[in-house]
Amino acid sequence: MKATKNPVELAGYRECHHQDGAAWVNFLAWLSREVPLREAAGQPLTELDAQAQQLAFRQQQPGFIEQSFETISASSSNAAMCHYHSSEASNKPIGHDHFYLNDSGGQYANGTTDATRTLAWGKVDPQQRLHYTAVLRGFLSLITLQFPSGTQGHQLDAFARRPLWEMGLDYDHGTGHGVGHQLLIHENPHRIAKKVNPWPLVAGNIMTIEPGYYLGDSHGIRIENQVEIVESRPGFCKFASLTLIPIDLSQVELHLLSEQEKQWLDAYHRQVREALSPLVNSDARPWLVEATAPISV
Repeated sequence: MKATKNPVELAGYRECHHQDGAAWVNFLAWLSREVPLREAAGQPLTELDAQAQQLAFRQQQPGFIEQSFETISASSSNAAMCHYHSSEASNKPIGHDHFYLNDSGGQYANGTTDATRTLAWGKVDPQQRLHYTAVLRGFLSLITLQFPSGTQGHQLDAFARRPLWEMGLDYDHGTGHGVGHQLLIHENPHRIAKKVNPWPLVAGNIMTIEPGYYLGDSHGIRIENQVEIVESRPGFCKFASLTLIPIDLSQVELHLLSEQEKQWLDAYHRQVREALSPLVNSDARPWLVEATAPISV
C-alpha cells in the first residue's frame, strides 16, 4: 500500500518539484556566475560554499521544511566517492576544468525531492566527456522506456548500464530507489538494481533513475531524476519525470546521441523552462533560458 501513492500524495510530489526546481535553478544560475568570478579573483568557490548557498535558496521556497538527506556537494576527485560528504578537512574548490556533482533534496509540506546534477563550466578532458555522455545515454535509455506493468526493477537495470557496459565500464550502486512522501528518501520495497527484487513496478510508484560513473582520484558523474510510474497504454507503463532541473549538455558529445534522445532532451527542457520561468528569481531567468535551449543539430 505504501509503495503505490494515493492521488493526494501524487499531486504533492508534482507540486513540490516546481518549488525545488526553482531553488535548483536559482542555485545553478548563481554557480554559473560565481565559479568563474571567484576563480579569476583567486578565491575559488568551495563545496561547502555551494552547499550552504543551495540550502539558502531552498529555504526561500514556500513550504520548505528541511533537507531530505545530507547534501552531496563534490568537486573533482571527491565526486568519485559515491556517497561523499564535504567537511572542512576535505573541502575542495570548484573550478572550470573539472566536474562538480550535487546530489540533494528537500522535504516540503507537500512532498519530498531527490535529484542529482553533474556540471562543468569550462571543458573537461575528452575521456571525461565520453564518460558523461555514456551516463546521460544510460539515463535516457531508461527514462524513455515503456515496459509491461508489473515488471520487476532488476529486469530494467541493464537499460541504464548498457552505454557504460559497451565501454567496459560500470557503477557499483543501484540505478533507482523508491522515495517516501515526507518519509525516507530511500523507501522500500521497490528498487531498480542488479540484485533480484520481486516487487512489481506499477502505476503510482515513485522512483529515482540515477546511473553514474566514478573513476577513483579523478572524477564522478551521476544524473538523477525522480519519476512517477504512469500507465502508457493498457498493460504497460512508462516513467513521467517529476524533477524539473536542466541537464548540463555542455560536456556531451552530441554526435553520439540519437535523434530520439535529442528530441527527449529538447522536450524535457521545454517543460522545465515553461514550468519554472514564472517561479525563479529574475536574475536566474536568462540562465534558465540558455540552459534549456534546443540542441543545435
